[in-house]
Amino acid sequence: MTIDFDKVMLNIKQGYYKYIGSGSGRKAFDLGNGYVLKIAKNKAGIAQNKAEYIISDNDHTKLFAKVIQVSSDFSLLIMQKASKISDILYVWKYFNVSNRDEFLKTQELQEIKKNYRLLLGDFCRKSSWGMIDGKPVIIDYGFTREVVEKHYSF
Repeated sequence: MTIDFDKVMLNIKQGYYKYIGSGSGRKAFDLGNGYVLKIAKNKAGIAQNKAEYIISDNDHTKLFAKVIQVSSDFSLLIMQKASKISDILYVWKYFNVSNRDEFLKTQELQEIKKNYRLLLGDFCRKSSWGMIDGKPVIIDYGFTREVVEKHYSF
């Protein structure tokens, strides 16, 4: 599948796509075809898009919603659309844990933390997760240690 980013951006400007939400670095829109568009608002957003692209391209765990395409400058990213979850407990149930600490210690999360230098605290929020084919997937995973060190000062 090849996306014409110029056409997508024109459709955004004309209000054809539903606005989903926004974070510190990106805005998200539902393209209405099973995919979402993440638009970088700043350099941090570009870095998050790039991180998601790299992780998606290298990962085989099926824990992440897949990135379908990115623009050449990483300012735009197209990803599989997941349905929202209403409570993080759905994710915990899938991983067969009963609390946050158990969840963060699961083998799956420890492996992706090690492999991609992800900050696991983000994955305790329901907004980082969605459902695809009845299974929870991570939909917001661009906040790596490198992104934080380069673009955010706490």
